[in-house]
Amino acid sequence: MATKIRILSICGSGVVTSSMVASKLRDMFAERGYDAETVEANSSEVESYCTRQHFDMIAYASPIGNNFGVPAFNAIGLITGMGEEEFMEEAIEALHKAGK
Repeated sequence: MATKIRILSICGSGVVTSSMVASKLRDMFAERGYDAETVEANSSEVESYCTRQHFDMIAYASPIGNNFGVPAFNAIGLITGMGEEEFMEEAIEALHKAGK
C-alpha cells in the first residue's frame, strides 16, 4: 500500500503553474510508492493553508517568504525539466526524516 503524503503546490496565481507542478509531483511520487494528495494555491495563501491543514511539504514556483515549519522545496526545476532528480532526492529525504 502506498504511503499517503500531502503537498502544498505554490505559484504566483495559484492556478496554472501550481497545477502543473502538482500533477508532475503526483506522478513522480507514485513511481516511488507514495500516494500524493496535492493542494494548489498562490504564495499569499501559504500561511492560511499551513495553519488550517497539515502538509508534508511545500513545492513552490514563486517565493513564499515563510514555510511555517513545513519542509519547502523550489519546484522550478519540475517545470523546466532541469533538477527534477535533485528535487526528488531532497523531498524523499525530508519524508524519511518525518517517518514516511
